[in-house]
Amino acid sequence: MKNILITLLAIPTIILGQTPQNILELGLEEINEYLFTEYALNKNTQPLSEIATDDFMLIAAPGMIENKDRVINGVKNLNISSLNVSVDKLITTDNVGIVIGILEMKGTIMNNPIPGKIRYSSTFIKKDGNWRLISRTMTPIRLKR
Repeated sequence: MKNILITLLAIPTIILGQTPQNILELGLEEINEYLFTEYALNKNTQPLSEIATDDFMLIAAPGMIENKDRVINGVKNLNISSLNVSVDKLITTDNVGIVIGILEMKGTIMNNPIPGKIRYSSTFIKKDGNWRLISRTMTPIRLKR
């Protein structure tokens, strides 16, 4: 409940007029959610371009490995109508942060339905005092039969 309340309170601030420097000053959970929301829901790739390291890698659901440029260019294949980001675990050290949770989206990717729930893990490193996204994995959660 606390995570939902924090998210609801943070969204108006996050969405309205954040510059890349303001974004970098947010906490890891907020940066993580902002990146998902801007990219998938709003098709805004600038935050990902600014926050992800040049060597950023995504392991996508079917096991494909995509670099930063491919991920940014792939936004055109998304048609997302709603998005919810939850956090199950936050792990941090001085220079590494890992956010693990579930991403729920409604919509399509390349005209195919998006799985209802996707388990993600976002790994950030601290560079020059700011959190930078270095890798992310995304795996559909299969329903129990």
